Amino acid sequence: VEAIAPQAAIYLTIKIDLTGKQTAEGKVLETNKDVADYILKQANLAVVPFTAFGASASSPWYRLSVGTCTVEEAEGAITKLRSALSKLK
Repeated sequence: VEAIAPQAAIYLTIKIDLTGKQTAEGKVLETNKDVADYILKQANLAVVPFTAFGASASSPWYRLSVGTCTVEEAEGAITKLRSALSKLK
């Protein structure tokens, strides 16, 4: 087993209730995995569904790590996320 010593960790808990939303391509986001995959592909932002921590399968809560990003990087990520969300119906 190898490990990397902690460098910094700040986690945000965010609620992104997108289940039932439809992408521009017509795909309906049905699961937390669908939502996480959409955000990863459209905003280049990885979020971890709280189902990974024991929450229910329908939980709209996600974890986002921001500990090592700069303010500028965080602002850029928010801009990309807003853009991705604006494309949903």
